[in-house]
Amino acid sequence: MRPVTRRGRAGTSPNPVLASVAAVALLVTGCGSPPEPARVTVRNVAFDPRELHVVAGDEVAWFFDDGGTYHDVVVEGLDGNAGFRAEGEHRMVFPEPGIYRVTCSIHPQMVGSVVVRPPA
Repeated sequence: MRPVTRRGRAGTSPNPVLASVAAVALLVTGCGSPPEPARVTVRNVAFDPRELHVVAGDEVAWFFDDGGTYHDVVVEGLDGNAGFRAEGEHRMVFPEPGIYRVTCSIHPQMVGSVVVRPPA
């Protein structure tokens, strides 16, 4: 009796090197760069979104895009507030759960919040 062998398509044998390369590629893809930060755009004298939900330890990036108008980002309860700027970005990490009020000290109508929940 002949032994039974597995064959790939068209009568070819599976290639163990190719299978190994594919497995490594899948592993490396899963270990990519860190996740992008949550994003808030500073535009039209407002924060967009006005309320942002993140998990403790997440990074939030504020992108300043208001046609040359200067703003700052003041987060009550956190150090590292953004200085006055008209363009660019400012990043902050929210280490603890809670609701953080966000304001612009120049424009009192600019208010928002970051709601930080505990990690799952």
